[in-house]
Amino acid sequence: MSDTLVKKLAGVSLIWLLLVLITVLCIVWTMPDSKQTNAQTEICLQNDDKSVQCGETASLLHALFEKGISSAYDEAEKREKIQTEKYIHGSLYTLILDALKHDVQLMTDYKNALWNMKPSAKLVGTRAEQGHVLGNTTMATVTSWRHDKDLYYTTGFQRYGIRFQNGRLIVPVSGTYYIYSFLGLTDRRLTDEGIAVEPNNMHEIKHAMHKYNVLDTVDMEIASNLQSRKNASHGYFYYYASQIATLAKLRAGDEISVKLSDVTLLKHTGNNYFGLHLI
Repeated sequence: MSDTLVKKLAGVSLIWLLLVLITVLCIVWTMPDSKQTNAQTEICLQNDDKSVQCGETASLLHALFEKGISSAYDEAEKREKIQTEKYIHGSLYTLILDALKHDVQLMTDYKNALWNMKPSAKLVGTRAEQGHVLGNTTMATVTSWRHDKDLYYTTGFQRYGIRFQNGRLIVPVSGTYYIYSFLGLTDRRLTDEGIAVEPNNMHEIKHAMHKYNVLDTVDMEIASNLQSRKNASHGYFYYYASQIATLAKLRAGDEISVKLSDVTLLKHTGNNYFGLHLI
């Protein structure tokens, strides 16, 4: 092969190489610039359809959390709807099994807690004699009660919202209550010298429980106990025991009190008691 032919082939090869290099350079120059991801401010996440989405870290994460929370709420709402339909339309046997699996223990604990937190109170009598009410011709509220902190170290108590004011127990929630009261009453027949005491009041003894509500402004009798006075010929004192126990439907704010037709009979009040509890 002659030197001329070799030189021609080398020239052609060089031309092809230059064309290839020029083509590559043109392709590189015409390609769009690719934006680099900054790991400090941007993040890439894979979508449900396997595509990758890149963007500002805070915005993408916020959108992701909102989507997750929305999904959780939707799932909870769906489960609640299913359980409601199951409760309405499902068989009793299936419901019992589900309850045994999931909710019985929680509901039992919850109900036990509610039962223990029902408003209740028991006041016990003070040892101080109640003040005299002039004439004793009308029903007077018995106010000689230990209450609040004075009930410590006694058999009495005030729990879960029951308040005491002016001889009255104030109920915190509406409902049916068991209310009760006991009064021990003493009427003197003879003085220490054996002289007969002229009675100031010969009317029947009435022991009653009343309720009052500021919305009604009416004092209403709930239950009462009426008994005649004794006429015995022996002993220095007459003793009367009076007890009331009943159920009453009360409203929040009702004030329950004990009333007596003759408070001069309240000479030894330490054994008296008065209370209520929600049933």
